[in-house]
Formats: sequence, structure tokens, C-alpha cells
Amino acid sequence: MKVKLIGLLLLVCGGLLAKQDNTIDFIEVDNNTDWKAAFEQAKTENKLVFIDVFTDWCTYCKQLDEEVYTDESIIAYFNENFINLKFNAETEFGLPKAQQFNISSFPTLLFTTGEQQPLHKIEGFVPATSLSAYGSEVQRMWTILPDLEAKYELGTLSKDETLELISILEIKDANEARDLAKKHVDGLSNEDYLNLETIWLLSKYQNQLNGKPFQYIKSNKQLLIETHGINEYTDYMSAAYNDNLQLAIKYGDADLLSKLVMEVLPEFIDNDQLPKARYMTKAIYFAQRAEFDSYKMEVNAFMNNHLASVEKPSFALSTTYEIIENYPSDDMYQFTTSLLSQALVIDEENFELNSIMGYTKGLIGDYKAANTFLNKAKTVAKGPEELELLDSLLEAIKMMREGQY
Repeated sequence: MKVKLIGLLLLVCGGLLAKQDNTIDFIEVDNNTDWKAAFEQAKTENKLVFIDVFTDWCTYCKQLDEEVYTDESIIAYFNENFINLKFNAETEFGLPKAQQFNISSFPTLLFTTGEQQPLHKIEGFVPATSLSAYGSEVQRMWTILPDLEAKYELGTLSKDETLELISILEIKDANEARDLAKKHVDGLSNEDYLNLETIWLLSKYQNQLNGKPFQYIKSNKQLLIETHGINEYTDYMSAAYNDNLQLAIKYGDADLLSKLVMEVLPEFIDNDQLPKARYMTKAIYFAQRAEFDSYKMEVNAFMNNHLASVEKPSFALSTTYEIIENYPSDDMYQFTTSLLSQALVIDEENFELNSIMGYTKGLIGDYKAANTFLNKAKTVAKGPEELELLDSLLEAIKMMREGQY
């Protein structure tokens, strides 16, 4: 029996050892000394570093271990081409490292240089085929980068090579990529603007409404559509809209806002959707700049001038939820009650309208009205889920009244 037991233990241990060998050769790091040593090894061997950032509770982290890192092609490629590290983001060592690389979700997979310069970040689970493709692409970029940079210094880069260099620098150094993109765009001919790679470049770096790229593409709309299709044109205009809206918000540029609303939106939004798109653009602008009087005017104007009666209740609800979540204040809560009041005139038996009105009344301290609306909601509630929700809201109002909320 003893001999059989020893034999069984050897088989089990042998099986475990075989299983441990059948995976990527990770260095699981939990201190700065081992961390520095790993990156020194990467520099010495002229390899990139692959980093798996995990937590103990992360299900997809375990799935990577079980399904991806045990894939034979992944093991062979990553062991040969990378120094492979793992660290737990919720340890005394791992937390500052996760902050260093701006990691907030798990798993996160990183490819970096030996100097700890990030080259690519993957958030979430990826199957073996995708991880292999990411690894190959990062390796390819790393391999060709020195040659592209040397050609750039000599002034011998072709246009295609310049686009390739910009795409790599975008990951490695966004500011350097932006500077090179600007220089590249300044030297483009009109014909170059019809190249899909150039359009991709412009949509990221050169979308100013008064700039040559935007003006050329807008003026040659039909030519661009005939060459590449409507989707490429609308994608570019959408990117220009998003970039310039952020600029308008940042600098409080009302003129730029007006151009976006009147000139850019019609380029990629259907006419029947324009009123809503224009409203949303102005609402976002005023809300994010905390210009709430103007925001309220836009909300009222859209609700009263562009919505049919049957549409107003759902609009009042969605706007109320947005305000409660993003722009909380007594003044804004009071504003939502006026929207909900208009909606209740249209649909006074609406469970959700009465419920959220009751909750909002509680937020502004009108507890008597809060209970009135919540009790009204109870009379029109359907099913145990709605009744359970009301009990929760009534409890919340009670806590508000007692100063515990």
C-alpha cells in the first residue's frame, strides 16, 4: 500500500509539473528588484516585455491562464520573443505599477520596451488567435521602427512609410506622432486626400474646420463618395464633429459650436434626425460647461418645439435620469420636476413618471409631495418588481427626511 501511495503521489506530482511547464514562462513579480531585473534582461536580450496584470478575483484572468497561455503556438512564440511578466494589481507592489500604466480594469495585457515604454495595451480577455496577432504586430512594429526613424532623419521616407511611422508613434509617443502628422499633411497634394490611409490620418490629427484638409474633403464630397463610398465620408465628418465639439467645450467657443450645429452635422446626419442631433450637441456643450440656464432653455425648446405629445414623457424621464446622475443640484432637481409635471399632464397614470417624480421631490426636500407621488405610483404598479422598487424609494425618502441619505 505504501509503495502504491508513493507511486500515486509521483504520478500526481509529475502531472502537476507537466501542467506547469505547458504554459508561458511567466516571471511573477512582487518586488522592485525582480521588476528591474526583468527589464534589464529585456534590454540585454533586445526583447520586448509582455505583462499580464491580474487580480485574484478576476474570472477572465483565470480564463487566460487556462485557455490562452496553455496554447502551444502562444507558448512557443511568447517564450521566444518576449520577456513575460505577471503581477497582481491589488498588492502593495502591484497597485503603484497599475497606476503607472493607467490600468483600471482586469485583465490588462501590456507590451512594452525594455525602457518600460508602453507599445500596446489590451483590456479584457482575448482568445489565443487574437493575442498571437497582437504579439506579431507589436513585434513587427518594433522591428521596423529603427529603419523608419533613420529614413525620417535622412528625409527619405515615402508617403506610405510616413503613415506607417505615424501609426507606430501614435502608440509610442502621441505628441511625436502629432507633430509628424502635421508636417506630413502640410506637404500633401489634393490627390493625396483621396487616399484612405490619409483620410484615417486626417481624422485623428487634422480636423480643424478652418484647415485645408477639412475644407478640401467637404468641398469634394461627391468625389470622395464616388471613390470610397458614403461611409468613409461620414466617418471623417463624424470624427471632425467629435474633435471640434471637445475643443468648443474646452475653450467656450460659441462660434465653433454654431458651425458644428449648422455646417458639420448636416454632412453626416439625415434631415429627419437633425433637430435631435442639434439639440444634443448644444445640450452637451452647455451642460459640460456648467452653463445650466442655457442648458435648460435648450431642453425646453426641444421638448416643446420638436416632440409630439406621446414622445414627451420618455424625453422627460431620460433627461431627469441624466441630470440626477451627472448634474446634481437643487436647482437642477427643481428643473426636472417641471419636466416631469409636463409629462404627467400627458400620462398621469405612468408608473415610472410618478416614481421618479416622488424621488426627485425627496431630493429637494419636499417629502410630503414625494410620498404623494410614490403612493400614486403604487396604485398603478404592475407586479412585485415595481412594488419592491417603490418600497426601496419610500425607504430612501424616509432616510432623506431623517438626514441619513
